[in-house]
Amino acid sequence: MSEFAELGPLLRGWRERVTPQDVGLSPGPGRRVVGLRRQEVARLAGVSPDYLTQLEQGRGSVPSAQVLMALARALRLSAFERDHLLRLAGYGPRVEHRAAPTPEMQRLVTQLGVVPAAVYDEYWNPIAWNPQWAQVNGDPASRPHIERNMLWRLMTGLPIRAQRPPSDTREVQKVIVGDLRAALGQHGRNDQHDLFIADLSLHSTAFRELWTLQHVDNYKHDTKAIRHPDVGILHVDCDILDTGSDGHRLIMYTAADRSATSDRLQQLHEQPPAATQRERTA
Repeated sequence: MSEFAELGPLLRGWRERVTPQDVGLSPGPGRRVVGLRRQEVARLAGVSPDYLTQLEQGRGSVPSAQVLMALARALRLSAFERDHLLRLAGYGPRVEHRAAPTPEMQRLVTQLGVVPAAVYDEYWNPIAWNPQWAQVNGDPASRPHIERNMLWRLMTGLPIRAQRPPSDTREVQKVIVGDLRAALGQHGRNDQHDLFIADLSLHSTAFRELWTLQHVDNYKHDTKAIRHPDVGILHVDCDILDTGSDGHRLIMYTAADRSATSDRLQQLHEQPPAATQRERTA
């Protein structure tokens, strides 16, 4: 399926989440439609209902950027969602896939020292990390390749050190799945993307359900309570930074100054690496 075919499910999903009241319309008596009717969106965007039907069904020609911008306004899309919509239709540059981080990014990660840091690709595979990251999370190199993937571990119930209530776990899952969907617009569809989606859908009911929501998101910040087997709970801020045109993300953990977590991170930085077996089960 082409990226353009993704437009239909997205437009339908976005239409269903907007209420008439959101756009200044009266719902009227006996309304059964979830969200807006096609005719209402078409009128707000200045397009014909037939053309909107074709778009939602994955038919018709690729819409112009002006039509997509009008639909984005009618559907109350965020700037991030609007840009994703434009990229799916072929407007805007693709992000080049790079298998390994640049030497400069590798050096940055290594020199961060006490700050746990790693570089992940667009599918949430770790491709570089410093010793402190391995100390805090367990060494990714000690795990089978697929089990190194952040999303795979989160969606399939593999042991992770981050401790969250179930409701928070579901919200983080939704955000990261949405981020993965956004990568489709940034990089374009390819065999690696399709294989990963199919495999994870097979192994995780939760992922399969979230993927059907057509949610698009951007995973940029998180807070974590990490249970470390040696030093106890680490309360960290997790920041995810876009590294540029290659689709990689730099992830860093930081702690409040002069906090217990700050002291514990320093302790981990000064001690030898954890045992391989402990890392494998972390």
